[in-house]
Amino acid sequence: MLGLRPRTPLLRARPSFRDLVASQQTDPTKSRPTTSSSEQRPHSNSNPFSTINSRPFTPPEAAVALPASPELPRTPLPSPITAIEFASIEQEAGPHSIEQQAEEELRTDETAAETPSHTTAKMPPKKQQQNGDEEESQQGSIFSVSGPVIVAEHMTGCAMYELCKVGADQLIGEVIRIDADKATIQVYEETAGVTVGDPVYRTGKPLSVELGPGLMETIYDGIQRPLKGISDVSNSIYIPRGIAVPALDRKRKWKFTPSDKFKKGDHITGGDIFGTVEENSLLSDHKILLPPRARGTITEYPKAGEYTVDTELLEVEFEGKKTKYTMMHQWPVRVPRPTTDKLSSGDPFIVGQRVLDALFPGVQGGTVCIPGAFGCGKTVISQSVSKFSNSDLIVYVGCFSAGTMVMMADGDSRAVENITVNDEVMGKDGTPRKVVGLPSGTETMYEVSVKTQHKNETVSEVSFKCNASHLLVLTTPQYIRQTDHIIRGKHQTSVTYFDWARLEVPSQPRSRSVRLLKLFTRSWDHITHGGAGAAHTKAATFKTTIPAGPFEWTLQAQDHSLLGTHVRKASQQTFCPVFLERNHLSSMLEQSGANASHAGQMAYLLGFWVGDGHYDRAVFSVDPRDSAIREQINAYGGFFGLEVDSREYKKYRYSTAGGSSGTARQPLGTLSGNVTKVEKEGFLGNGDESVSLRPIGFDPEAPTGKRKALNTGNVFWEMVMLTGVRGTDDERKIVPAWLISEPFEVREHFLAGLIESNGHVNQQDLSATVKTIYTTVCHGLVQLARSLGLRASICVEKAKVVRNVSHKTSYAVYISGTPGTGVLESVLSKCALARKTAAVPASVVRDGQKVYFEVAKLPADSYYGITLEDASDHKFLLGNTMVVHNCGERGNEMAEVLMDFPELTIEFDGRREPIMKRTCLIANTSNMPVAAREASIYTGITISEYFRDQGKNVAMMADSTSRWAEALREISGRLGEMPADQGFPAYLGAKLASFYERAGKVIALGSPDRKGSISIVGAVSPPGGDFSDPVTSSTLGIVQVFWGLDKKLAQRKHFPSINTSASYSKYTTTLQKYYSENNPEFPQYANRIRELLSASEELDQVVQLVGKSALGDSDKITLDVATLIKEDFLQQNGYSDYDQFCPLWKTSWMMKNMMSYHDEAQKAISQGHNWAKVREATNEIKNDLTSMKFELPTDGEETVTKKYEEILQKMQEKFASVIDE
Repeated sequence: MLGLRPRTPLLRARPSFRDLVASQQTDPTKSRPTTSSSEQRPHSNSNPFSTINSRPFTPPEAAVALPASPELPRTPLPSPITAIEFASIEQEAGPHSIEQQAEEELRTDETAAETPSHTTAKMPPKKQQQNGDEEESQQGSIFSVSGPVIVAEHMTGCAMYELCKVGADQLIGEVIRIDADKATIQVYEETAGVTVGDPVYRTGKPLSVELGPGLMETIYDGIQRPLKGISDVSNSIYIPRGIAVPALDRKRKWKFTPSDKFKKGDHITGGDIFGTVEENSLLSDHKILLPPRARGTITEYPKAGEYTVDTELLEVEFEGKKTKYTMMHQWPVRVPRPTTDKLSSGDPFIVGQRVLDALFPGVQGGTVCIPGAFGCGKTVISQSVSKFSNSDLIVYVGCFSAGTMVMMADGDSRAVENITVNDEVMGKDGTPRKVVGLPSGTETMYEVSVKTQHKNETVSEVSFKCNASHLLVLTTPQYIRQTDHIIRGKHQTSVTYFDWARLEVPSQPRSRSVRLLKLFTRSWDHITHGGAGAAHTKAATFKTTIPAGPFEWTLQAQDHSLLGTHVRKASQQTFCPVFLERNHLSSMLEQSGANASHAGQMAYLLGFWVGDGHYDRAVFSVDPRDSAIREQINAYGGFFGLEVDSREYKKYRYSTAGGSSGTARQPLGTLSGNVTKVEKEGFLGNGDESVSLRPIGFDPEAPTGKRKALNTGNVFWEMVMLTGVRGTDDERKIVPAWLISEPFEVREHFLAGLIESNGHVNQQDLSATVKTIYTTVCHGLVQLARSLGLRASICVEKAKVVRNVSHKTSYAVYISGTPGTGVLESVLSKCALARKTAAVPASVVRDGQKVYFEVAKLPADSYYGITLEDASDHKFLLGNTMVVHNCGERGNEMAEVLMDFPELTIEFDGRREPIMKRTCLIANTSNMPVAAREASIYTGITISEYFRDQGKNVAMMADSTSRWAEALREISGRLGEMPADQGFPAYLGAKLASFYERAGKVIALGSPDRKGSISIVGAVSPPGGDFSDPVTSSTLGIVQVFWGLDKKLAQRKHFPSINTSASYSKYTTTLQKYYSENNPEFPQYANRIRELLSASEELDQVVQLVGKSALGDSDKITLDVATLIKEDFLQQNGYSDYDQFCPLWKTSWMMKNMMSYHDEAQKAISQGHNWAKVREATNEIKNDLTSMKFELPTDGEETVTKKYEEILQKMQEKFASVIDE
């Protein structure tokens, strides 16, 4: 047992590798021998699981002397990457090997200690990979496809958020999950056609945006591809898959001015400004920044000149490595740009809306949420912020009711909601117009109905229903009149005329600007201008300068009420002739084997049958005295192998003596019950003749039955059934819609037959009247007449009982033509009767017929629109041939922005500038691919940070974050993640917070020192306006200002539709310092108005229970003043020159005067006066308060303030006099 040692020492801690190396360096005598014999080696462990790397056995000191035993060689820990095989343990434990490895390890540790921690997120170039391995493959393959989410395999080495190109089209995508060698990629483009096994290419860099000159006035998609550049390359209105277009124009040259702060040899760091570029007249100092992570010594410094954005200008050397920089650089969208410090802002974010600036203010660098249902005005507020906010830069991420019939290019009519993109509708000239868009939504509707000046008109003919912004196509004849009159005892000569007027600044080019006609009057006083003769001469001279032609213009339906009485009565809409000519009837005749060249004659017979034909057979009712009609029917029938038979004709006469002078009709003479008919003396009556149109050779005595045989083999009756003129029992006769696109000859023959059978012609003024009891005949006849270029109107005679005889509702259609055009003459020339015919005109001119109309407001409803190509005149025909304007101003948020922003302007240094010059648009539409929607919000905030670092105050409009959240939800579902409320991912709140926290006021990185800010205004579209929506509730926990929109207020056209009880701002305390320095009274009046509105809401509930009369005078004053504030302070007309922007000084004076009115009223009733009498006595003051908003801010603060001071002074004096009384 001698020499055995206990096992306990095996548990003793083993010295570290570093300690071992250190001990060898301090005491070389303890170095391990380089060689060892088997005799000196201790017995090896018999454990089969023992390896060469097992801990060596180190015997402890013992009291008993033992023979010397060499130590086992200690194996160093293997490198995690390199495995080296040694021939022996001695070779492995050689002192040089240990020292060398120790030095390498120490060197590695020192290098790791010097390397900043943030650089570990960088993707190392393949050249720096360890052990000199061959460069890894940059290509993987698709493992699975699930919509925009793709899983790729063989992706070892890829990083999170690395940009990849997927498939043969190289669709752009981003890695969002890594699992072993598989990477999950969200693709920013449509993935249709991508299959398993397609290649996936890695790029080695994250999704980044290009930052430099050219960002302003540009519209990008969600991953910063310029839409105009894509259109120029692809020649398409769609974005082709896999297309790659640089975000910044590489060909455009910019005038570069270098900074005088730097020169060659100076040290420069990230964020330093080394030059400026004038991008446009609003952004004249686009600063060129060194990328945040760059630094070094300048070895080459640029000179002034014109360069492209990719021209290398600056060269910097750092640690022996030289790097060149251009005017642009790239930055990852998901990484916030670094700053020196973050500040708290005390400057207001002014938007020009009284309710927002006064009651719920924001600050520069703050966060705002605007939730509201569709149509509540989120876009209107966004545009107001974009146009009037005190930010330096902005980054922004007409129609008919259902059932309205639209005439298609082929002449058929289709409901507007059933029209699709690329369909073709009919233009007013008969040529097709291509549909490129289909906007829709919900808005207040208007009913546009045609009216006539006929004295017997009882109802208006409804033409169509449209939304508020629909453009009415109007024609207004010029009205010039010279009159002499006496005013206040002075003789004057006046000229009245129509001319253009605006409700805002004349230079304002905003499409919503209300540009309308107005009646003007210019007068010449006889005394001042040298007598009546001289005044008449001047008036006549002035008349020659007035344009005499009619005005062709458009007006939104909601603005029709703004027209003056004279203009409203004179303005007309147009029913246009249908110039398309198809051969529908000819085709049907050919199919039946008849002569198609006589389609016009068949149309005459069909028209005659609709007017006075038997419903169940080919028989007409004809006055026996009108032999010309029988002859024409017989002649026309002969073209189709038909002839006329009138043997069913019966005749009865009564003599003047009361007896019969011929064969009387016995059934009318004597009735059962010995009741005899009393004959009217002096009456001679003829019954109608029944004229049948039968095939030639028809045998009426055939045993098969006369009526049935009459229709058999009858071409005419076959056409009655095929053409659709025979309807159901309720509407037995129909004028079919296809007639309006037939050749003009066919249309004229049909109308002539209808007039001949059931119409009256006035030869003096050449007009025709057709009466019918069928609505289908009435409206079809009107359409047919208008398609020819005739004027048609309807007079309705309601059902009645006369002498115990019931008369159905009847319709009289009045038809006339414009004198000199020959349209009606051409129709009547095809009639046979002398009293109805007219001479064939020498020529026919078909023009649109002008009609007067009325507009009535309707409740909100769904609308559907049509947008036509830009190259067209944007006008098309409805099913009733009325000319209307295309829609397209709405559809989704981005569509409106893209159309309106290029036309918006702001005033800058006394000149008008397009707002696009300070705007960058990121198109985040609902129909974009899901992943692109998710990325667009990061693209927008990164561009905002770039301009913030230049020292700008930037407003980012996120419209709408709901679309972004929906994209997150869809991607999360594709990834199989656990859903939270309403299917949104559980990390929705964290994602929103990471976005909103990039707002704020900061000190930018680099020199010179500069401060910038980003204000984020996030619009949220909760379904149905439900603020408990997950997106809304998550956003409310993050933002500091909440502008809640109320759908009920929007439906009442109260804009901005801010719900004052639900909205709030947490910046009121922050802004106290600003207000105390600029307007100390402002926050006091704002707080009082909030309290007053809150009290009025409580009183409204009391009024609903007990009525207003039960309230005290003090409460009545509260309600009255609250109404005044709601209607004339909170409500604001964003499309007027006086109210589209309200500066803080105007807002302050309006609050002051309105609250002074409240205080004076309370003071009056406190002294015992009755409020009803006081209100009546001070009604003029209230009118002055109401008109305060009409003052133009452009008149200047001093001028407008003086008027407000006069109102306040007048108010105090008036209340004082009332109290004294």
